[in-house]
Amino acid sequence: MVPAIGYDVYPLESISEYGSGSIPDVLTSLQFEQLLRTSEGGELRRPSDGSVPREVVFIQCVRSRDREHGMPYCSRICCMYTAKQAMLYKQRVPDGQAYVFYIDIRAQGKDDEEFIRQAAEQYGVMYLRGRVSRIFRQDGKVVVWGADTLSGMNVEIPADAVVLALAMTPARGALDVARLLGVSADDYGFLTEAHPKLRPVETSTAGIFLAGACQAPRDIGSCVAHASGAASKVLELFSARHLEREPEIAHIDENICAGCFDCREVCPSRAIEVKEIRDRRGELLDTVAMVNDGLCQGCGLCVATCRSGVADLEGYSDAQLFSQIEALGSHWTTVTGAGGRSSR
Repeated sequence: MVPAIGYDVYPLESISEYGSGSIPDVLTSLQFEQLLRTSEGGELRRPSDGSVPREVVFIQCVRSRDREHGMPYCSRICCMYTAKQAMLYKQRVPDGQAYVFYIDIRAQGKDDEEFIRQAAEQYGVMYLRGRVSRIFRQDGKVVVWGADTLSGMNVEIPADAVVLALAMTPARGALDVARLLGVSADDYGFLTEAHPKLRPVETSTAGIFLAGACQAPRDIGSCVAHASGAASKVLELFSARHLEREPEIAHIDENICAGCFDCREVCPSRAIEVKEIRDRRGELLDTVAMVNDGLCQGCGLCVATCRSGVADLEGYSDAQLFSQIEALGSHWTTVTGAGGRSSR
């Protein structure tokens, strides 16, 4: 299974200093993108009165990289699509002026730096390094109060429209999907991969692969590459004649299992199942825990949780571990001698 549930953006209604969504000419980047598409071939007009916006302010990192509001991570895609939208605006309104407030530019992909330079040098987009503290409406304008940290000066721009690059957040219901599939999520709600370098599209649950922005903020190219990797893993799984698993999986002695199912509560892979014990007439005698070998990842949580001591890992049972310790002790005694000092 491949959960590709996408992402959401931080709700504009929750940002009081930017009008809480009550100012019609304060748009999200998605709304401005739609405005650009609907005005293709014609003039770009702002929503409040249909006039052509002569000054547009773009604000990056709105709630991204913001520890105060619980989202210290970078949304990754804002720098590039803001530059793209600013250039499209200049193409629609050649005599207009675009401003971009930014913390710093993170253009690390192929030709991304050149794209940003094109926006600033060829299209005249003015980049201002600093935060915006407040946006309010006054005399038909959207007044932007900010700061330019490079010059150390406060900035006030009476703009016609403001475009906010809101933080990418996990999709609504992402945690419900994680619980349903038995996969883990990070502190922010994005689904977590098994290993960021060695297993970037796999999860801790066998047969579940991740694709796209459900795992982290991603642009289109990164999502395509990520989804291709997930698809290749699925094809690899379907094309195999036999499914392979790690040998270190849990085992439960069903003959003495107490049936408390504490192991089932803690198992992240949902590998603990209920087995019914019936007599010859089919009457239910007892229920015990049983390990599904295909799902078990060998984490050992059930072994640590089992109060009856009937669960262990294949190859790591108590008897095997004690035998290893005893063999190691005997070897050490032989090497050091009876006096406790090395014979070397």
